[in-house]
Amino acid sequence: MKIFEHWFHGLENVYIYHKNLAILSLVLVIIHGQIQGQVPHWDKVEKTSFSEFAKELGSLGQYGFIALILIALFAKFLKYEHWRIFHRLLLIPYTFGIYHAYFSSRYDLLQPTPLGIFTAITATIGFMSALYMLTMYQDMFFKYQGNITGIKKLGSNVIELELTLDRKLPYRHGQYIFIKILQDGLEKAPHPFSISGGDGNKIFVTIKALGDFTKNVYDSVQLNTPVTLDGPYGHLNFENGAQQQVWIAGGIGITPFLSYLQSQPVDRDIELFYTYHGQDNAIYKEFLQEYADTNQQFKVNFIDTTQKDRLSFENFSVSAQTSIFMCGPEKMLKHFDKQLKSCNKDISVDFEAFKFK
Repeated sequence: MKIFEHWFHGLENVYIYHKNLAILSLVLVIIHGQIQGQVPHWDKVEKTSFSEFAKELGSLGQYGFIALILIALFAKFLKYEHWRIFHRLLLIPYTFGIYHAYFSSRYDLLQPTPLGIFTAITATIGFMSALYMLTMYQDMFFKYQGNITGIKKLGSNVIELELTLDRKLPYRHGQYIFIKILQDGLEKAPHPFSISGGDGNKIFVTIKALGDFTKNVYDSVQLNTPVTLDGPYGHLNFENGAQQQVWIAGGIGITPFLSYLQSQPVDRDIELFYTYHGQDNAIYKEFLQEYADTNQQFKVNFIDTTQKDRLSFENFSVSAQTSIFMCGPEKMLKHFDKQLKSCNKDISVDFEAFKFK
């Protein structure tokens, strides 16, 4: 939901809070199971068939949560479509837990007490959210439809797709979208990609073959394949930045910056640092160099880590009015963010990290 992206300053941060709340919830469930027998006079609570059954379901729910989360820890070894199945199975132990709460509690949660109202609200939100994800999300949010009308391979592992949509997608340069490519043999689950250009009716996305899905797209995607889109997302906003800007891109992280450069002449002073590992990963290098040669306000620095030392921003000072935008791998961006802020205390640094875990 767009409002959460705004509140947490980026969809990747929503995922981080989601994960941390899930970890906290599991810890509390385990603690609850361990200390329940230590509650004074617990054995004097009236036992019924409902309460005994609810107690058993509570134990099953706890074991179910633990088992599914242990499986999730191995997500990097699973195909995304398989991981999604395990993630959705969490609804089963959640249902067991709700039944357990209502029918084994020493408090009557069906009464309109503060605790009863709180439990009813959270349980309702939980069930509605789960059912929404299972039944309605794919239809309600993927409302932009179109076809792949252009395919260009930019190297041994990078491909650019031109998407022609049935209606205009309003987006801001630097944002990304979730795409479902509806071609037999390709995973139907949505995947996020930065918009690298376009006018809204036509959208360009540049994809690097890093995993099973993106490798399959690179090898076998076909013209006229139907697509559906959800978005746009992303909080990078070059237009609202200062007149003086520094851009930092790592590998495929160059794509959100391309959207801005290809749409209009630069009207502010921008210096781009583009780091990559080997020439095969230096996509759009010729375009960037030509752009710098013809625009005095734009400067580009190419850092090939197979030929030079890794990019560093130690003792890199800029004026307090400078806006810094970064996109690339999360570990790299957090390292640069720390370096930049160590010698520029009041500087504005915005970045989009490639991580949704």
